[in-house]
Amino acid sequence: MNEVQSLLLDLFSRSAATIFGLFLFIITTVSIFRTIVVPRSLTSIITDTLSRGIIGLHRFIAYRRKSYVKQDAVLAWAGPMIIVSQIFTWLLLYFISYGLWLYGIGGVDFWNAFRESGSSLFTLGFADTNEVGPTILIFMAAATGPIVIALLIGFLPTIYSAYIGREVNISLLGVAAGQPSWGPELLARLTLNGQLDGIPDRMNSWTQWFGELRLTHTTYPVLVQIRSASPYRHWVIASIATLDAAALQLALTKKLPRAECAQVIIHGTQTLETLYAALFVRKKVLKKLPIVGRFLGAPSPRPHDLAEIQGYSRGTVAVEQAATADSARGFSADAIRLMGEGEKGGTTLSQDDFTKAVNMLKQAGYPVEVDLDTAWEQFSIARARYEYVAYQLAYTLDVVPAPWSGNRNNEFETMWPTSAVEIYEEKLKDSDSKNETS
Repeated sequence: MNEVQSLLLDLFSRSAATIFGLFLFIITTVSIFRTIVVPRSLTSIITDTLSRGIIGLHRFIAYRRKSYVKQDAVLAWAGPMIIVSQIFTWLLLYFISYGLWLYGIGGVDFWNAFRESGSSLFTLGFADTNEVGPTILIFMAAATGPIVIALLIGFLPTIYSAYIGREVNISLLGVAAGQPSWGPELLARLTLNGQLDGIPDRMNSWTQWFGELRLTHTTYPVLVQIRSASPYRHWVIASIATLDAAALQLALTKKLPRAECAQVIIHGTQTLETLYAALFVRKKVLKKLPIVGRFLGAPSPRPHDLAEIQGYSRGTVAVEQAATADSARGFSADAIRLMGEGEKGGTTLSQDDFTKAVNMLKQAGYPVEVDLDTAWEQFSIARARYEYVAYQLAYTLDVVPAPWSGNRNNEFETMWPTSAVEIYEEKLKDSDSKNETS
């Protein structure tokens, strides 16, 4: 009787090991394909769990830092650690699955099964067997290891190539719009440099940048967590600064080029909406935030009409609404609901903040051709299109507390870029003082 029980127990344990090993093999293979092979924004239990755990750990440590720079230094490790953890986790799960198979259907005892699994998967070759069943599994493990490593060798350059492509424009913007970047500062520095005629080319390059950002960051979501080399730069802040500069030009001028500014707002808004809906709402992350409830982007009618703003023709508005409806087809019901509610609240930026920025632009010599009340109304309509989603991304990703970028988990003091206008006025005063002396 004891011998029968022992045989039944052995049969049960090997059968369970075989089934569980098959389960691990399937979910690991599916995770690899969904994460690094199929060029779409697809979820994976393994990668999602790893990402949340690693991000949560880094935030737990970072939120105890007393300055933003120190917090950013901790959070900068999260993205790379997600990539490294994925690599080791996939290999570990394959190691376990092959070990369970060798034990379950290979007839090898439990500990030797894992010894042979590791020897084969990592191509070490220090353990072998002459039995047919285990030999087949060992060949499979020996093929799996190099295949996974080869895929990862191709994956890492792709990730960092997309990262560098993203960061080039952000780095250039750091010179043109300050660090951290700010929309009014961008227009002020371009004015002082005599580069206002080059705004159309700049906006076209940023339209291209937004398109690339939308593609790369939905295909490889880990890029969202990889921060810039400088703590004072971030892709969310660069997005806000560019969109604010475009919205200001649309609101303040009549003669300067505006069509390119309208296009960058449309494409930038589409990009931020897509990243918000695809990477955050679907994962139920933002429901925990205290500022949820306002967002734009649903295919339903907008509460404000962009045709009211200089530079937006009825045709442009029709194209924007059609593009919004197309992109919303892939959004979750929660995302559409939040986006529909979002724009109703309008912008949280105050008119006083807007007026101070306009006065700074006037000091730089920027041509303000519209009265401030009308300009504020038009600017607030344009900004309501992208403000909520940008603020949510900035809050969730704990980006640098730049001007006009909303709240953060840790309420650090707002970091302002060095004002080129103030330096310019100081130079003028020094020059006038020298002239009077002479």
